[in-house]
Amino acid sequence: MDIEKVGRARLMMRLPRHRKQLSDANFLAITDLLEAYGLAAIKRDELREQPTPDPSILAEYEDLCQKLEDDVIKMIASVSPRMVR
Repeated sequence: MDIEKVGRARLMMRLPRHRKQLSDANFLAITDLLEAYGLAAIKRDELREQPTPDPSILAEYEDLCQKLEDDVIKMIASVSPRMVR
């Protein structure tokens, strides 16, 4: 499984206004964030599917996913168009 692609796809669904930028962005810093988001989102979804998830761990992953989304938005907003494919 390509975790970066998973993260990119999930963020493109989560952040529709930034789909084009997410689709075109291909530089190390963004790919690292996309991979981190993919891993965090998968774990968060696994926790959500549990009958009785640990609320503190679930909240931690919810918070982590939100912070990664915020970081991606900031990075996309500050990146030069030359950094995009």
